[in-house]
Parts: sequence; C-alpha cells; structure tokens
Amino acid sequence: MKKIILGAILVLLVTIGGGVFFLLSNLDDLVKSAIETYGSQATQTRVQVNSVKIGLQDGSGAIYGLRVGNPPGFSAPQVFSLGEISTQLDLDSISREVVVIKQITVRGPEVFFELNEAGKTNLDALKQNMSSPAGSGSTGRASSASESGPQPKLLIRNLLFADGKIHARVVPLNKDYELNLPEIELANLGGTQGATPQQIAEQILKVLTDRSLAEIQKQGIDQYKAQLKNEVNKRLDAEKKKLDKKIRDKVGDQIGDQLGDKLKGLLNN
Repeated sequence: MKKIILGAILVLLVTIGGGVFFLLSNLDDLVKSAIETYGSQATQTRVQVNSVKIGLQDGSGAIYGLRVGNPPGFSAPQVFSLGEISTQLDLDSISREVVVIKQITVRGPEVFFELNEAGKTNLDALKQNMSSPAGSGSTGRASSASESGPQPKLLIRNLLFADGKIHARVVPLNKDYELNLPEIELANLGGTQGATPQQIAEQILKVLTDRSLAEIQKQGIDQYKAQLKNEVNKRLDAEKKKLDKKIRDKVGDQIGDQLGDKLKGLLNN
C-alpha cells in the first residue's frame, strides 16, 4: 500500500514538474500569443508580434515587432508599428490577483495615418472598431472570455512612448508627410483594481490614436478631409443630375419628376 501511495505521489510530482517546465519553457510564445489574441480582439484588425523575451529572474521583458493592421479600405499594411518594447515586472505581484508592471517603454513607435479617396481616415476607423460592441472588452467578448475562464488583471504603473514618428498619406492628392509624434507618458493604467489585457490594450491604443490625430490636426493635414467630402458630394450631385436628365428624356417630365424625387431620396440615404 505504501509503495502504491509513494508511486502516486511520484507520478503527481513528475506531472506537476512537467507542467511547470512546459509553462516556463514556452512562456515567451504564450505571451506572444496573448498579445496577438487580445490585440486583434480589441482592434478588430490583425495584430502581429515578431518575438517576445521574458526574463523571469529579474522580471524584465522585451517585445519586438508589434504591428497593428490597417482596417479594411486602406492601402498600407499597418496603422501602428511599435518597434521595441521593454518592460519591467513587479515579481512580488505575480502571485497576487492583480499583476503589476512597473514600466513599459516603447522606443521608436511609428504611426501610419491614411486619408483615403472617400475622405475617411484609418485612425478614425480604428477608433470606431474599438468602441463598437465587437471590439469592446465589456460587451462583445465578455461571453467568450467567461467561457475560457477569468482573465488576469494588470496594472501598469508607467507607460512611455518616445522618439515616435507619424507617416501621413493623403491618397487622393498623392501627398506624404513626416511628423514627429510627441512623447506620451501615462500612469496607473488599469486604475486601482487592475484591468483585463483587452481593456488595457484598448486604453493604450485609444490614447495613441487620439494623440496622433491631435498632432495631424495641428499640422493642418486633416483640412483635406473636409475638401474631399465636398468633392464626393459634388460628384454625387452631378451623378444625380445626369440620371435625372436620362429619366426625363425617356419617360417625360411629369413621370421623370416623380422618379427623380424617389431617386434623390435613395441616393441621399
């Protein structure tokens, strides 16, 4: 009986040890996968990471080649490229309910702003994605998160974006601009109670998007947005008049007026 109990304990220890070894030896890949999963859910675009390096002894970490894909309707492959990200973890918090990250520094982030032919911008589209139910951490993904168990909570003491660039492109005018992204420093992301990785990702990307748009507006690049909308409206009006004339030529003025009114109503919706 003693041999059976000892054997069972030995098997249990080996199993636990194997699980711990698997977790530690695959930690970099697990973190990489989590960033891509939560980031893609928050933005509704493809988020990719080249590699992750976690140092368990001193709580250091590095993320290389984090890229956020462009929403549909824009030509550039990405809207953000965050380059090298260094982190410093509070090791004492690992066993607690809220994991504390002391510092995250993003060096050389790049923002790829694009104003397309329709007068829409990729940063505005990304903001809409993050605020919609499908991209909201509190609604659209709540059920899927609960099915896979409770998510960890994070608190980031300090986050710094430094030495950033904005690459702005106005597609209809074939114009390109290079701007400096002002330094961004944020404190206590996640509040006092911590927040899920999705919520943290949304919060960071929203600030980065808002600051980038503010700099673009300051430089006057967004003036083309109103001009393009006016051009689009003028083209629509011209098309309405052409269609209206064709209808009148074929069916007569009285019927043409009736059909023209209905057509205008459809085009204005």
